[in-house]
Amino acid sequence: MIAIDADNLGKGYRHYARPVDSLKEMIFRRPLHQMMWVLNGVNFRLERGGTLGVIGANGAGKSTLLKLLAGTLQPTTGSLEVKGRVSAILELGSGFHPEFSGIDNVRIGCAMLGLSAAEIRERMPEIIEFSELGDAVHRPVKTYSSGMYVRLAFAVVTSVDPDILIIDEALSVGDQHFQKKSLSRIRGFVDAGKTVVFCSHNLYQVKSLCNRVLWLDGGKPRFLGSADEAVESYLDHSRLLDKRPATSVAGTARAVAVDAPEAVISDAALHGYDGTCHISPGDDLELTVRVESATLGESDLSLAVVIMRNDNLHVYGSSTEIDGVRLQRQDDGTLGIRLRLPDLQLLSGQFSFYLYLLDAEGIHIHDKREDVLPFSVRHEGREVGVCRLPHTWGG
Repeated sequence: MIAIDADNLGKGYRHYARPVDSLKEMIFRRPLHQMMWVLNGVNFRLERGGTLGVIGANGAGKSTLLKLLAGTLQPTTGSLEVKGRVSAILELGSGFHPEFSGIDNVRIGCAMLGLSAAEIRERMPEIIEFSELGDAVHRPVKTYSSGMYVRLAFAVVTSVDPDILIIDEALSVGDQHFQKKSLSRIRGFVDAGKTVVFCSHNLYQVKSLCNRVLWLDGGKPRFLGSADEAVESYLDHSRLLDKRPATSVAGTARAVAVDAPEAVISDAALHGYDGTCHISPGDDLELTVRVESATLGESDLSLAVVIMRNDNLHVYGSSTEIDGVRLQRQDDGTLGIRLRLPDLQLLSGQFSFYLYLLDAEGIHIHDKREDVLPFSVRHEGREVGVCRLPHTWGG
């Protein structure tokens, strides 16, 4: 059964160049505004018992989407159907009256979520215990820290046994102990067949909790799919935006190439990856490079190979000079070398090769090919970092 059905969902606001234009628009019955879309073209269906993560940069439309799902905003375009009782923690500071005590706000919050006076009295001790506020629950909430506020809000919204639980970044405010406690309760909801929509910048939590993830970018859906694929695609995109200036190849490039090089890289090819899919950690790659030179031979040249991630993170680099090998003469008269990378243990990311044709000492650059032969890696599981390291666990 479908719990949430969003069809071409959009939210926009009218922007007037001058305040008086809104009055003129009403009088003269002609538009004098521009629509500012904060969310547009969102489509998804979430089955009952499903968990949907929502990710994206600040300003991507995540909070707006969650407010629409919670019913605190109405869509400008499209349709939205939400079936079942909804509980939501949205932005910090909403929902509680700052002058009232924690106890009074619990009563008001539970009543707004549909509990009777008897049900509120019955659940009050469990709410206070879960919040761990102690005597502070009798103080006005305006005296609470952000962490205390979240403790109480989370205890309230999860106490009503909702069909759909919506959480917007609230857990990032709490301490590690409360985050763990809250995530355990969320997992309990999931195990009980409840529907959860979870928005967070903590991508590890998103991958742990959610089976599907929606990536929003500039108010529009960029990707909707499995948690692993969505998170890794978002990380690839973020690394590209954060791309740093490329660093030189350490220990190999201390001079620039001349205008008329004595030797050139004539061809480079990647084997084991055709560019249409991802490779996985443990797969093999082979790189072949061909070099042409009319005056230089095998003993005069060396080749440096560097693997870079798309944020210019220097993953690995070596050279024939470092490893004590030489380019080899081919049947067609060119020089060539094959680099085998067996059991490549890179984790998810977008990568490419940087190739430098150097003199025998690895100092002078004859030719270079930078950011070529791109390849993509995807891994299953929640490991993080650049590469998978061999390891064992023991007592």
